[in-house]
Order: sequence, then C-alpha cells, then structure tokens
Amino acid sequence: MYFDRRLWQLTRGLRGRILLAIAIGLAAAALGIARFALLGALLARVFSGAGAAAVAMTAFGVAGTVLLRGLLDHSRTVIAHRTASRVQEDLRGRLYDKIAELGPAWFASERTGGVMLSLVDGVEQLQSFFGQYLPQVCVAALTPIAIFAFIAWWDVPVATVMLMAALITLAAPIAWNKVEGGRGRVRHEAMKGFGSEFLDAVQGLPTLKAFGQSTAYGKRLAERARRLSESTMRVLSTSVLTRGITDCGIATGAAAALALGVWRVSNGLMTIEALLIVLMAGTEVFRPLRDLRGVLHQGMVGQSAAAGIHALLAAEPLVKPSPLARPLTPILSPDAVEGVVGVPTIAFEDVHFAYPGGRQAAHDGLTFTVAAGEKIGIVGPSGSGKSSIARLLLRLFDPQSGTVRVGGQDIRTLDPEALRRLIAIVHQDTYLFHGTVEENLRLGKPDATQAELEQAARDANAHEFIRQLPQGYQT
Repeated sequence: MYFDRRLWQLTRGLRGRILLAIAIGLAAAALGIARFALLGALLARVFSGAGAAAVAMTAFGVAGTVLLRGLLDHSRTVIAHRTASRVQEDLRGRLYDKIAELGPAWFASERTGGVMLSLVDGVEQLQSFFGQYLPQVCVAALTPIAIFAFIAWWDVPVATVMLMAALITLAAPIAWNKVEGGRGRVRHEAMKGFGSEFLDAVQGLPTLKAFGQSTAYGKRLAERARRLSESTMRVLSTSVLTRGITDCGIATGAAAALALGVWRVSNGLMTIEALLIVLMAGTEVFRPLRDLRGVLHQGMVGQSAAAGIHALLAAEPLVKPSPLARPLTPILSPDAVEGVVGVPTIAFEDVHFAYPGGRQAAHDGLTFTVAAGEKIGIVGPSGSGKSSIARLLLRLFDPQSGTVRVGGQDIRTLDPEALRRLIAIVHQDTYLFHGTVEENLRLGKPDATQAELEQAARDANAHEFIRQLPQGYQT
C-alpha cells in the first residue's frame, strides 16, 4: 500500500488514537463475522424446518450484532475525525515552529508557492491519510487472517481459497504502486510548480503589465496548467486501475469460494448448513478490502504530499544559533545593560553582505558605530541597503564576512531570540485596520475593561496619540 516510514514519525502523541481506531475496526469485523455466521445458521434452520423459538433466538442474535456493529462503526468514524483534526493541529504547529526557525534568510531562496502548497494542501491530505487510510490498511491486513481461522473450523479448503483471494487482493495494489508509484510524486511536483508560478504572477502582476509581459507569462501558466492536468489524469487512471484490481480480486475470490463450496456439498464433503455459514461469514472477509478501496486514493496523494512536508521539516536554517550562545534577559533601561552585554553600542565592522541569489552586494565593507544614547538617521536611495542593516542587526541574515556587534559582543555569540527582544522595529508600511481602535485593542483581550485598555495604551506610549484622534478610542 501507500506508506512511508517517515510518516509514522509524524504520529507522535497520536498513535494511541490510531491504534484505538484499528482495535475498534477489528472488533467491528468480528461482529460482522458473528452477524453473517448467525444469518447463515438462521437460513439453515429455516430450510431444515426448525421450531419458531430456535429461529427467533437466532434472529435476535442477528439483530443484536447489527446494532453493536453500527455503534462500533459510529465510534470508529468519530475517533477517525478527531484523530484527523489532532493530526492537522499538531502538524501545522510543528510546521509553524519550523518556519519561525528557518527565518527569512531561508525563504529568500525558496519559492513561496511550493511552501504554501505543503502548509495547506499537504496538511489537508495527511489529515485524511492518518485519520482514515492508515487505520483501514491495518484492518484490511488483519481481518482476513481472523476470518480464515473462523471459516477453517467449518471447512479448511474453502477458507484457504478465501484467504488466498484476500491476500492477493491486498497485495496486488502494492505491486502496482511499486510500478507506477512515481505518478503521485510527479503530480505533486507539477502542482507545486504551478502554485509557485501562479503566486508569482499574482504578486508581480503590476510589473508584468508595466513591461508588457502579462501575455507571455499567461502562456507560461497555461503550459504549467496543462502539465498539471495531464499528471492529474495519470494519477486518476492509476487510482481507477487499482480499484479495478481490488474489485476483480474480490469478485474472483467470492466466485471461487462459492464454486468450491457447491462442489464439496454435491460430493458430500460439506453440509448445506456449513456452506451457508461459510459463505455468509466469508462475505465479511472482503468488506475491509472494499472499504480500503475507497481510501486508496487518499493514501496515494497523502504519501506524495508528505514529500514536501518532510523536505520542509528537514530543512536547515541558514542563520543558526551558536552552540556557545549566551542567554540574555530583556533590558528595560540603559543602566540594566551594564553587566549583560557591556556598553550598549552597535558596531558594524567591515561587513560584506549579499542576499541569497542577489546580483550584487547590499553592503561591501560597511563600517560604522552607534554610541549609547546616540540617535542617527541612515539615508540613501532605494536598494542601497538601509533595511538590510536592520535585518543584519536582528540577525535575520548573517553577513558573508565582517562582524556585527552589540555591546562589544559578536551577535553570533548571543541568543537570537533574546537579542531580538531588545530591539524595537517600527516599519514604514502602513496598514488600515477594520473597526475602531478599541475593537482592535480588544483582539488581545476581548473582556478588557476601559481602564485596562487605556493602561495598555499608556504602556505602549500610545494613549495621548489615541486621545488626539477625532473620536478617541472609537475612531
């Protein structure tokens, strides 16, 4: 089937839920065996003219197993959905932490569309993979063995035929996946490429219009879309063929078991009652395989999506904390800086820096010092490296050579998170928020009182500014 050992590593903390879903699936299969066995016994008693009491008892047994089977199936579905939700929540949390760890330096050399595909579409596909596909694979693999043990008690040859048919039906899609397993990955790469190109087109549409390249880029997108369509149709054809193999195995196995059973009855090697019970119970041997058929496609696309997620989780940040990094504590006053990072100065010493993939250096031998308490302004044309200074100071990037020092210490020897807590950035980008000032402040604490809102604004040195607005906090 479709499975990657690395996928199991993503189930930490959720394996108990997955095992519970598998256990419930096996219990439901056992009840299914009991139901069909009782149904076979019921038909045998009806044909043999048994009394009403015996028939009624067997009928009540059938009804009871049907009811219990329904309850177990419902419980399994609920657990599957909850497990899928937990997988989605846990995986997105891990990916978010990884993105924060990688930082802007890593993303500067990556295409956003491919990353977004893994974060959104990839997680959605793995949600179904772990919640539905993986438990069903285990149930489909274990149920035929249990049913063989039951049917063999009545008739070993028929049980052997059913077991062989079930195993072949289970193994055939695995063999086909090894032959055509690359189609899912090709489709995922095509989707990733199209998503990246489309996002670039949307973000750069004004530039494309300005240079008269919108039509040419549109043709490029159309070619990407055509490749994606072709790879998707190949994946669907593989999925349909896999389902056809499963259906053929189920039909052939059932027909072979029936033919063998009839032959053995006609030759006096098997009773009618045993044949009815075996055939009824044997129906259950193929039920998990039919259910698996419905989720095979989810397994295929889930395994393909996992490649992008694994690549993202395995990525190494370009800016790595030093193993000798010293922790810092947030500093609230210049007096508190002494003894932690020394005199609060900022120094760039012969810094050479270029962005990943950049055509020219942003800084070539940049050297300057900002003393404690000094206020400076950095001016220059667009692209001269003004914002790059702030990014280097925050250690979002590391220079190719040279040193950036804070308090006389190389920032590469300091804890990056603690360093960033010491720096306040006021960006030049302007945003217009929905709602009033008060409504936006309440996003942090919806039940805050007016006094708490004003105190928070005072702490941020914004209270006086807000009071000068036309309607104050209601602006």
